Amino acid sequence: MPISNSAVVKRKDISLYNLDSYSQGNLCKNRNNTIFAHHLNRRHTDFQSDAQAVTTEQQIIVAEDVTQEENDKQQLHPMLEQAEENRQAVEIEEEIGVALADPGYCSEDNFTKNPAGKIELLVATQKDYKQRKAMAEQPPPDEPIPDDLSPTEVMERKLLTERGRTLYKIRGQTVEPVFGQIKDVRGFDRFMQRGIEACRGEWSLICATHNLLKLW
Repeated sequence: MPISNSAVVKRKDISLYNLDSYSQGNLCKNRNNTIFAHHLNRRHTDFQSDAQAVTTEQQIIVAEDVTQEENDKQQLHPMLEQAEENRQAVEIEEEIGVALADPGYCSEDNFTKNPAGKIELLVATQKDYKQRKAMAEQPPPDEPIPDDLSPTEVMERKLLTERGRTLYKIRGQTVEPVFGQIKDVRGFDRFMQRGIEACRGEWSLICATHNLLKLW
């Protein structure tokens, strides 16, 4: 969908069935079918584990993984590919429209690579408080995005459009609460297992039970 200042974000109901680890449910997503990427860092004494999750607007986890990478830049496209594969596996016709992510996923390589499916990226290019400050202080651009900008500069312009502002604000109401619920409400603030594969299994269980709690 082209970026424009006049685009309006509306909502509608769609049905999702048996997506990943949870049973049938009727979920409401925005018109762009936005998903959200986030991470949870936890350190053992012997290695660092980084838990990734992609969620819908209704805080349902649709893709998850654990890595040992030093940052999140290498995880954006693999996580979106997993979300798209899960969508296709359960034969959901409604395609993923927009993926929102924090600045940890920002890189020129990520912006130049084509995402899975027809997913549109909307990724913060600076720390969250700086991004929100820029959105509050700078007016939406009136002119079309110039052709000579770098991929990161194009992303910055997209975030400043009315549509970009509206969509990115949703992120604080979706994936951030998911990690808050998992860490603070359920008390999962560290992995109990050792080794990357064991941690992946533990994180899959946490994500599956999170979805069950959301749907029932």
